[in-house]
Amino acid sequence: MNEPVSPARSATIVDVARRANVSKTTASDALSGSGRVSEGTRRRIVEAAGELGYVPNAAARHLRSARTGTIALHIPQRAMGLTFYMEFAFAAARRAQDHGLDLTLLAPGDRTTGTPQIRADGIILIDPMPTDPVATALARVSLPLVCVGQFQTTGSTPAGLLHADHGAAMRELMDHLARAGATAPAFIGTDDDFQSDWAVLIRRTYEDWCHQHDITPHIGAVATDAPTAATSTLVTDMLTRRPDTDALICGPDGTAQIAHHTLQNLGRTIGRDILLAACVDSPALTLCTPPVTAINLRPQPYGHQAVELLTDLLTGTAQAPTERHHPIELITRTSTETMPPMTPQDC
Repeated sequence: MNEPVSPARSATIVDVARRANVSKTTASDALSGSGRVSEGTRRRIVEAAGELGYVPNAAARHLRSARTGTIALHIPQRAMGLTFYMEFAFAAARRAQDHGLDLTLLAPGDRTTGTPQIRADGIILIDPMPTDPVATALARVSLPLVCVGQFQTTGSTPAGLLHADHGAAMRELMDHLARAGATAPAFIGTDDDFQSDWAVLIRRTYEDWCHQHDITPHIGAVATDAPTAATSTLVTDMLTRRPDTDALICGPDGTAQIAHHTLQNLGRTIGRDILLAACVDSPALTLCTPPVTAINLRPQPYGHQAVELLTDLLTGTAQAPTERHHPIELITRTSTETMPPMTPQDC
């Protein structure tokens, strides 16, 4: 039994195909008058489209006339299991589907020699890094390329750039911690193997903020795919070396949850004698006790915008080079409440 289309969204070619019990390609061919579709099947598809109120997407029709109807997404290999990237990817796939397009995830492989052959109409690179040979190779492909985050490879100019102001969000977070009473904030960033534009910018912003406030930076680094024990050990070592640390900012996705547990095991009271914040929000942070302050990167709208930008470039709605901004926001929670003033017995 076919499920009705929600009135909150317009019907897509996928909905029509499901209603007519045919493939998406067959439905598209029938409605565009192309392909080899029997008259009976064509009538059934047209009726399904009418029942659903389907309006053909002109952009998708344009793309499919001499194109593959597929767009590709590349995610850094060491980040593929992180919540932010998965939410981004699923949202991008849904938006591509709304345009009658398929999205394929480019698996890590030998794409580093010569010019890779990609069966797609365009490519989205998220957090591309100069140290990622796959991203560098993909940037040489003669296809429209959208970068989510700056790509600092020499000579590489993407057709589209989608970025967020991570520096401004990080400064807002640091100012918030200072107002809450923090005077010795520490920062956990990514290791040298993951130096995306985002990773570099938030660390630099932390260092600049500390220098401007006459605070000695206290920095640790961890791999994005580090085991829990390694991250916990890093947190313990950082607080051992600097026991006066009264705030901890966690950069890599997932690090704050581990730090939360570790701090409690060390006898620290989060939100009272130490503040805790994350540079990447996730549903898990709202379930911590206390919930953790974080920068919400809004991964699902981010994925939507990336596909929209690439689609606009492919259809000529936007002209290369095009730059667009993605808004992000700081979400304050109990983990960074104002700390009470120190009493003589605390000293």
